[in-house]
Amino acid sequence: MARALAPISPPATLPMMQVVREKVTLEVGARGLRSLFSSKPSEKEVTRVRRYGALAVRALRAVLAADGPLDAEERATVAAVVAALGLPEADANALNAETPVGAETLDVYGDMDSSIAWAIVQGAWLAAAADGIDPREEQVIKLLAHKIGTTPTDVEEARRQAQAQLDTRSKTGAAAVDGVRFVLSDRRPGLGVRVAALVGTLMIPRRWRDEALASIGLDAPVTLAKRHDGLDARARSAALRVAWTAAVMDDPSVARRALLAARWEKFAHDLGEDDSTLRDLPERWIADALASAARTLE
Repeated sequence: MARALAPISPPATLPMMQVVREKVTLEVGARGLRSLFSSKPSEKEVTRVRRYGALAVRALRAVLAADGPLDAEERATVAAVVAALGLPEADANALNAETPVGAETLDVYGDMDSSIAWAIVQGAWLAAAADGIDPREEQVIKLLAHKIGTTPTDVEEARRQAQAQLDTRSKTGAAAVDGVRFVLSDRRPGLGVRVAALVGTLMIPRRWRDEALASIGLDAPVTLAKRHDGLDARARSAALRVAWTAAVMDDPSVARRALLAARWEKFAHDLGEDDSTLRDLPERWIADALASAARTLE
């Protein structure tokens, strides 16, 4: 999924995706004049992704390993970042197989592009803060930042932004989980539980995830009491689009779709949102995906 999204909108739930947004991925193919004649990236682009992408992955692994051996989720996170780089299979396999190294041994060749250096430091803070920043992780990040030429002021600003981003993700994810559970309230146990748990796992950082998943496990009904007051328009939009995607994923009948829409609108009103067109984007995306699949069957 990370590889597929890399050229379109790298998933913000993964650390180091800001590096990918800086075009440190081969998934975008050839660019500029070259793209008129070939989809194959130039050797210069391949070298750039190998250099910056490998550094981002090694930095991420160093931060995650600072407070103990990598667990299954952390290994999956590293693998997802490697996949998003779009490197040749041999390079990707070699990068995945590496063991963690200390920040002091990370190789930084030549001058570092300032925007990529910032993205790497912010990605490191996102990785560390997802489950609470350990002093050992902080030490690794500050040493890494020094090696790639990031000023202490910028390091602290990257930390602040990472914390704010994770806080917003936590609140948005909690609203999305409640939205899925409310709209699919008659599908539990079953789809309403499974999809809500998946949404919580994907959207909510580990530090805040247990509370949301516990409410799913207890199977307590969702009460509309403006629990998610204060979400900005972007967060409301994300939560409601996720909820509607979950609602229509099993291709409901016309009558059931009307029921789901009524529930969705109640939840949207509770969030303080009255824009029913927010359902349009998931509808178009699902229709396009199904049309693409149908074409392969003809």
